[in-house]
Amino acid sequence: MRAAFLVLKELHQVLAEHSDVLMSDNTTVVAYLSKQGGTFSQQLCHMAVEILRWAEDNSVTLSARFIPGKQNVLSDKLSRATQIVGTEWSLNPLIANKVLTLWGSPTVDLFATALNFRLALYCSPVPDPPKFFGKMLSNNGE
Repeated sequence: MRAAFLVLKELHQVLAEHSDVLMSDNTTVVAYLSKQGGTFSQQLCHMAVEILRWAEDNSVTLSARFIPGKQNVLSDKLSRATQIVGTEWSLNPLIANKVLTLWGSPTVDLFATALNFRLALYCSPVPDPPKFFGKMLSNNGE
């Protein structure tokens, strides 16, 4: 929960005046924030209240949602900098160039994330907010 609070504080200028969803693979964090506290841990209850008060003071409308650990690719990458993320892979550049020469260049990078996209327009199989990572695209791809 402390890590989530540090991220919220760091991004406060981006989050202000918006409805924001904090996604966590920690069910306790999600429960304490969703229920505005809890009874099991006084320390977590105080921290949840502190986060929610901070959000109110900074014009951040905050809700919490659980995301399974296997889908929490981007934050796992941040916390495991020396490990390879299982869902992050790409073709060897030499092989990719041969395929692209044979079949042409794609317009959409499918199943990419902000960590490995190769084209400005990409689709992510996991939550991947483009306002923080990738290029925001209009409907016509610009």
